Amino acid sequence: MKKAWVAMVIVGAVVGMLLVYYLLGGFVQNPSGFGEDDLNAPFVNDIVRDEEYPGILSGSNYSMNVRPAFSYSPLVHESFGGVLELFIENHGSNDAYVHHYYVVWEGGNETFQVNCSRLIASGGLEGLGMLHFAGPGEAGPATLEIWVEIWTSSPSGELWDDQGEMSVSTIDFDVAEEDALLDRDVESNPVQYYNKVNELIDLDIVGSLADEVRSAVPGNYSILQIIEAYELVSLRIGYAEDEDNHWQSPAETIALGTGDCEDHSLLLASLITELGGTCRVNLISSHAFPSVYVGNASAIDDVVGAIQAYYGNPVPVHYTVDELGYWLVIDTNGLPYVGGYPAATSPAGGSGGVFWNFDEGDWIKLIDVTGETVDTLF
Repeated sequence: MKKAWVAMVIVGAVVGMLLVYYLLGGFVQNPSGFGEDDLNAPFVNDIVRDEEYPGILSGSNYSMNVRPAFSYSPLVHESFGGVLELFIENHGSNDAYVHHYYVVWEGGNETFQVNCSRLIASGGLEGLGMLHFAGPGEAGPATLEIWVEIWTSSPSGELWDDQGEMSVSTIDFDVAEEDALLDRDVESNPVQYYNKVNELIDLDIVGSLADEVRSAVPGNYSILQIIEAYELVSLRIGYAEDEDNHWQSPAETIALGTGDCEDHSLLLASLITELGGTCRVNLISSHAFPSVYVGNASAIDDVVGAIQAYYGNPVPVHYTVDELGYWLVIDTNGLPYVGGYPAATSPAGGSGGVFWNFDEGDWIKLIDVTGETVDTLF
């Protein structure tokens, strides 16, 4: 009897040890996430911009009444610089046409130009495209000059007058210093965040948005579809702070038309996954942003070139890199273009790539968007 009791105690102890091992392993071990077979890189489109002039020059002078406006990053860095977009509102009775606009630092001789080739009808307002400009090379006060080449049409719209290049405005900046690139503490798929993200991924609810993207950009999953999806979410979903830190489902975000960084990330990651992409939601101190797999080292130059061709100027393209390849930053709350550095970060001594630092903390959690969760007992 005593031997049987001892044997039962031993068995119980072994079972208990195995249970503890299971609980600790199941609770602490992170999901494996994506493998190489799960990755789907987008087709890289051959992007050609229309840079033609609008028509025949007449040699006559036609009236013009246009007003400029700007959207720009208020924080400009000494090396990286910043971005802006020029808008032209046409108050005249004739059409206007802007072939390109450019900026130059006051007292400098390097220009930064975007070939926009944009018609602004009488009474119309048009954005002329995002432009990146490098910094002046040192911190402190600096003034940026904005110039356009503009044409105006005859009353019939058949003939044109070349008004030439003209200065339309200046912007004063207090240029900021840049820190050197810092090391990052990287963690992949911590289970509590992995489950929280993937419980909220919803491919069905974004089906109609995916149809809109495919209608605007037909064909297989591509860089242009990523850009279209980014712009759709950026334009349609406003930013709203969430004091309760409630993570909205994509359905909630679409219904409300607003959301914070987690909500934008979950919606855009769901949309691009539905289009055929491979996405992550990245968590850093006080911010979340999505990224999308775009290929390995042999593909990244073509991806960057396609994005720069789309925007008509060499915008710096930011990404993360790991053993699987390159993950393009697509933060609708960051620098406002595909590949702009995320919100809550700053450029770090380079033009794009991995050269950006977190404004707070040194950690980043990479959450693979699989749409699946793992079981835990807690």
